[in-house]
Amino acid sequence: MAESVVSSVGQTLGKLLIDEAKFLWGVEGKVQDLQKELELIQGFLREADARREQDQAVGVWVSQLREIAYDAEDVIERYILRVAQKKGQNIVKAYACFVAKCTCLQVHMVGTEIEGLKSSISNLRMSMQAYGIRPVNEGERKHRGASMSRRTYDHFKEDFVGREDSMKELVEELVNDKKKHRVISIWGMGGLGKTSLAKKVIAHEKVKNNFDGFAWACISQEYHVKEILVEILVKLIPDQREKVTKMIDPELFKTLYEIQQAKRCIVVLDDIWTKEAWNCLRAAFPMENKRSKLLITTRNREVAEYINPQGLVHELRCLSDQESWDLLKKRAFPETKVIEPSSVGPRVGQGSATSQVVEGIERQPEMEGQIPVINEETKRLGHELLKKCGGIPLAIIVLGGLLEVNEWEKVDKKINLHFSDKSEVSKVLALSYDDLPWHLKPCFLHLGSFPEDAEIPATKVLNMWIAEGFVLLNAYDEESKTQVEDVAEQYLTELVNRGMVQVRFNLSGKIKTCHLHDLMRELCVSTAMRESFLSILNIQQDNETEDCSSSVAPKVESTCKIRRLSLNLRMSDTRNMIPSLKQIGRAMLHLRTLMFFGSIEVHRKQCQPIFTSCKFLRVLKLEDLVWARGNLPESVGDLVHLRFLSLAGSVIEGLPKSVGNLVCMEFLDLRVSKMRKFAVLDVLWKLRRLRHLYLPYEFDVTGKLYGRRKKLRL
Repeated sequence: MAESVVSSVGQTLGKLLIDEAKFLWGVEGKVQDLQKELELIQGFLREADARREQDQAVGVWVSQLREIAYDAEDVIERYILRVAQKKGQNIVKAYACFVAKCTCLQVHMVGTEIEGLKSSISNLRMSMQAYGIRPVNEGERKHRGASMSRRTYDHFKEDFVGREDSMKELVEELVNDKKKHRVISIWGMGGLGKTSLAKKVIAHEKVKNNFDGFAWACISQEYHVKEILVEILVKLIPDQREKVTKMIDPELFKTLYEIQQAKRCIVVLDDIWTKEAWNCLRAAFPMENKRSKLLITTRNREVAEYINPQGLVHELRCLSDQESWDLLKKRAFPETKVIEPSSVGPRVGQGSATSQVVEGIERQPEMEGQIPVINEETKRLGHELLKKCGGIPLAIIVLGGLLEVNEWEKVDKKINLHFSDKSEVSKVLALSYDDLPWHLKPCFLHLGSFPEDAEIPATKVLNMWIAEGFVLLNAYDEESKTQVEDVAEQYLTELVNRGMVQVRFNLSGKIKTCHLHDLMRELCVSTAMRESFLSILNIQQDNETEDCSSSVAPKVESTCKIRRLSLNLRMSDTRNMIPSLKQIGRAMLHLRTLMFFGSIEVHRKQCQPIFTSCKFLRVLKLEDLVWARGNLPESVGDLVHLRFLSLAGSVIEGLPKSVGNLVCMEFLDLRVSKMRKFAVLDVLWKLRRLRHLYLPYEFDVTGKLYGRRKKLRL
């Protein structure tokens, strides 16, 4: 991860030297020297990152270097901020004013800070050299753009292995009127494919023809009863969406109960963890009605039997050795026919030119012109690797993704060498992160910012990556005139191909949303916490503040510098939010990303700490909030580094004129709630870097909206 941070900061400094040269007056030479020092140490970091798990000293150096890289970015951006931050003036006028008042002492102080950072990096580099860490060849990493796969998802097809009997049994149970089970439960440990099987079952043609309505809701460990009921009802009676969203809890329970009696419905409650979760929902589901069905997925058999002792409980088993081998072959090799020569093991033919999906993971034909050989040694190694997967499809799929880009022997050695204190399945999943190239690691960890089971809009997450600086064009991309959005999509595609991210597609075959499997999210969040990449704060109804559910997560209050913060708000009295935010204190000074999750009412005063403290903020997600006094405070205009702002779903009347100061803004989502009329002021044309603008469904506008903008996407 440190390699990713240092590489990203180094490229960011290079970009600042070009784009913000006029604001680096007096220190540009020192910034160039710092950038060169960062480039020098990058070569040592790949080996250092690999050794940090086994060597405490190396781990300390890597952590120190990561913080120094972040500090370097802070120093440069703070210097630029002093130039740019003049209320009521545009950025060029502010610069002129600053230079007029700037003293040699100020320039000297910043220069001294940069020199100190450069010296610290140099000392760490020499320590690594003395310790025997040597720089590795960077050619492959720098040529990333030329080799990055460019893949499409047209005509993708799911292919399950070892689940045919389960499919047949569950479909028959749902469509046969002689079957009297009201509740059908699929239970098994995480990663077995319970959710995938449930999706496959309700998509079966017989099932679709046998029911009038279908609804799906993810329950998970953190759930909100009203949100679940609304989600189900909106799917069962989509023409009454507006009415449903305004219902109070008793109305929601009553309406859902009656619909299941009147219509032949199937409702899927995915990933129920506890009996308490069912107790909160049970009043909405009539148990005596056999026409409508309830399909449950859970990791706990007791929960399945508790929901309905007379229901059908289907245990999802682990894959057999042969099924595991079949799935691994499909994941690690293209879909091909097998030839059986006498002298060697089976050969895999080249196959068709269409893409394949194995349990939601897209595969494309590779190794064109070659026929990969599965000889006896390869088969032996494959079965040895599969022992570590325990017949769990998720682990096998991830392992297959590793085998695409590594020799089989190397993967086996890596799994045995690292992560000795983890379970075998955890080793496989952890290695999938360890094996990622540097530019993909922050993108993967960033997905941990979102709640469990969240369906993350691909367009938004890609633009968040861009705003954070994770996605940078290299020489190959610039030469081929590749758009930064296309490179970001390539990053996501690579994570999908490695089996680490699951996706849904729109009708045109483009990725619509992405999400993480529970086990993969646990890896993501725990790694992000350990790397000081992300903090998650859960603010509960009684002002009880919790850290992330991961057991390895450090307390947010103890983190000296928070770079990314997700706030999960579950409260009705939002006055409690202010002391909760104050707990974070000075750590907010270094925030780059802040995301709010939860639909609550907020006042300007409550969010004032954000706009006064978070001067380096680049990504701000204020979705689904109800603004009591209509508008954002004027101080939002002080966030001059802000590149991404989303108010989607919020109840708000408009933006302050100070938004015109946000000259770095690239992505602006104003698709607010229809509950209030939204006023778009004539300041958006000042946002010269704006590339994506989403306007409200209804709005008033005065003056010019966005002027003549060739690269703006509406």
